[in-house]
Amino acid sequence: MKFRNPEHTTRRSRNAYLVLALATVLIVSVSYIGFSDRASARRAVSPVESRAIDPAGAPIDTKELARLITSFEADVHRTPNTTGLSFLGGLYLQRARITGDLGSYEQAGAALDQALARAPGDTETLARKASFLYRTHDFAGALALSQQVVANDPTVLGALAVRGDAEVEVGRTADANQTYEKLAASAPNTPSVDVRRSHLAFLEGRVADAERLARQAESEALKSGEFGTGLAYYREARAQIAFDQGRYEDAARLYVQATRDAPGYYATTALLARTRAAQGRYPEAIRLYRSAIAQVPQPDYLAALGDLLAMTGHAREAELQYRTVEFSGTLAALNRQVYNRQLAVFAADHGRNTDDAVRLAAGELTERKDGFGYDTYAWTLLAAGRPDEARAASDRALSFGIPDARIHYHAGMIAKAQGDQARARSELRAALKLSPEFDPLQARRARRALSAVGG
Repeated sequence: MKFRNPEHTTRRSRNAYLVLALATVLIVSVSYIGFSDRASARRAVSPVESRAIDPAGAPIDTKELARLITSFEADVHRTPNTTGLSFLGGLYLQRARITGDLGSYEQAGAALDQALARAPGDTETLARKASFLYRTHDFAGALALSQQVVANDPTVLGALAVRGDAEVEVGRTADANQTYEKLAASAPNTPSVDVRRSHLAFLEGRVADAERLARQAESEALKSGEFGTGLAYYREARAQIAFDQGRYEDAARLYVQATRDAPGYYATTALLARTRAAQGRYPEAIRLYRSAIAQVPQPDYLAALGDLLAMTGHAREAELQYRTVEFSGTLAALNRQVYNRQLAVFAADHGRNTDDAVRLAAGELTERKDGFGYDTYAWTLLAAGRPDEARAASDRALSFGIPDARIHYHAGMIAKAQGDQARARSELRAALKLSPEFDPLQARRARRALSAVGG
């Protein structure tokens, strides 16, 4: 179909476009896997035609997506117009989610900017742009733009969802609760809404509620005919909670189901790899990480593979993975923006470039004041030899009440460095009780440290 400028389009041609758009939505899967830092690993979205919960649409089969992108690129090249450019931007966002290709995000941003240059007030394009800002970790920008859209039209559920997600990322969990309640009232029994509520419940320490909502979201997804990466996401939401509670067999079962839902999908493969490592199945974990990295060499995947290689006597190859992590931080600005938290944690975990790690973590805290942000900052400060400052940041991280083993592990190691053995014992025990193998290398260090302080 050839697009025409919507300002001069007939009602018949506009209706034809909407039919095509709706048909596209109906064949897509309805969820995505977000970036893999701890705060954004529990996110899902779901389209409802033009008033989508996710204003960018949702992932589809890669071949079909490629065909659609080629077709829409040709259309807007022949006849540039707001509607076509905006929809193409949404398709690029879908491709970025499926492939992990940051270049697709850049293409999405460019297409959406062109659409907005033609129609600055177009609601659907503004909602998609807010989603783009969120996906590329401009959380303050995403929050401001989504608020603007919702203020002008409260029925744009995609913008409302982005607002809630951004509120979570900047540490405004009370506001996020209210936003998600509005979303749930507008779209009841929607899996992408309930999985958001599950994520927030977990962050607030309401684990039973988180698990109940995750099960509910998975059930709703099955009833609504989810498939592929969409269905896999809801399995993974449940698996993440099981993993964080140290229930590795349950987590593995759900991750295996997810790999069957979306065979070969890199994010699912990496999550299963992490669980196999927690189960002590290192050769399988190494193989799975290699498979994920072959598709998308994310810093946390490379670091995890390096740790397993180091622990199994392959120091030289482990060092190669570590250097690749560091190299990824020197690439395009978008790489650093998306992966800066992963890079900071890696540096602190391994005692490499610790001053740079502190700067990364501090810079992110200027806008992203969530519990994981304070925890990352605390951990980098300790690695840089500043335990007293680390203690203050760690206390802020603990005040969020997130039941995450790493937060307690870091608090215990900071207390140990300060000579506070009682607190060190308490926090290290809490970490290992929550998830005894939360990380193969760091859990081993936690046990040694606990032994050293009389645990």
